[in-house]
Amino acid sequence: MEGGPATGVVDGTRAGARVLTILANPLNVRILRAHEAGALRATELNEKTGWPAQTTLRAAVTSLREADLLDRREISRMPLGVATELTPAGHEILCAAAAIERWLAKSPDGPMPLDSDWGKSAVKALAAGWNTKMVRSMAYEPASLTELAQRIPEVSYPSLERRFTRMRNTHQIEPAPAAGRGSPFAVTPWLRHAIAPLCVSARCERLYLRDESAPITQVEIESAFLLAMPMAPLPETANGTCILSVLPEADEDGQRRDELDPAGVTIEVEAGTIVRCVPKLDKSTPVWALGTPMDWLSAVIDGHFEGLRLGDARPQLAADLVNGMHLALFGD
Repeated sequence: MEGGPATGVVDGTRAGARVLTILANPLNVRILRAHEAGALRATELNEKTGWPAQTTLRAAVTSLREADLLDRREISRMPLGVATELTPAGHEILCAAAAIERWLAKSPDGPMPLDSDWGKSAVKALAAGWNTKMVRSMAYEPASLTELAQRIPEVSYPSLERRFTRMRNTHQIEPAPAAGRGSPFAVTPWLRHAIAPLCVSARCERLYLRDESAPITQVEIESAFLLAMPMAPLPETANGTCILSVLPEADEDGQRRDELDPAGVTIEVEAGTIVRCVPKLDKSTPVWALGTPMDWLSAVIDGHFEGLRLGDARPQLAADLVNGMHLALFGD
């Protein structure tokens, strides 16, 4: 199989998943959003979050403070004069929450709030599939559960089966034509759009939670391109072959290195249609776009392409592909 699935980290979470996990807790979302207007005393927070159990609220606030999303400050010398407020990381994670809600609004079952049970289930299923490389594997080609178990041997079959079932039940994967090989499942269009909140979550982690979150590796890079590029709108004049490449922050063993080979995809375009996208860099291709993870996140999320290096005397195809990825994920 050309450009088959990459290997991955056995334990821990992948870039973007830590933020997803925090926001999959509805109470965390309510607490963070309650602070958008400013600092809150405990009694004010209790009221704004719907009067949850005091022990539950205190535990959640403590957890968010330990994650550096909330901070305490003294607002008076009177009793109960201590309040909590959002840190810069707390403000940034609310951007990720908004991106997740935009994704949940596109659900095949209709819009769902992030703090609903269904929204919680969908986000948890996404994080679970992302962490185990199931998303990466099925982004490249449909796969059955048995095939996934063969490709991801570091995860037990029962664990894969649970995660597979959650993704199927939340409509992130769906049956694909069998073609004589078991019961393969493919990613749904809705799952492809999940790269948007994953990008925003990864940027939040790299900016503010770097020491507590996973680095961006080959697996995240390939997953993002494989999921997003088929949705990219391109002008009919776009033709040719181009490589989109990113400089990873670490290898798959989690070792941070100063020099790592770029990771990414090679894309073939005919008359504005992507006819081939493979997780393999054809270095003979003269048209290319290269940047660091943060350069790419800025380009994809904000449409700021200045940090990317575009190769070839006529780099229009590379520019069209980068802009198409931005429009597909954040154009609305």
